[in-house]
Amino acid sequence: MFFIDPFIWQFVIVPILTIGTGVLIAIRFEKAYIALLVTLLFNICIELAMGLLYDPYEVMLSSYNFLFPAFSFVLAYTFIGKRQTERQMEKRN
Repeated sequence: MFFIDPFIWQFVIVPILTIGTGVLIAIRFEKAYIALLVTLLFNICIELAMGLLYDPYEVMLSSYNFLFPAFSFVLAYTFIGKRQTERQMEKRN
């Protein structure tokens, strides 16, 4: 049976999945707030699924539901701003 270490799951895989997905979708639509919403929803879904899988009687959401969306918003805002600045520089030349 395939087993992923909980430490690796919580501190590597989940952040990459949630933040990465949110940032990529936000860059695609060029709206930074989408990263915040997608990351929040995706992280809540993962936490609820894992909570129901392991202990269906006690499902709690973690503080990562505040940290991951904030981090993904900052990343998306930075990348989108950089992209818009590059476009403006190309128009000037």
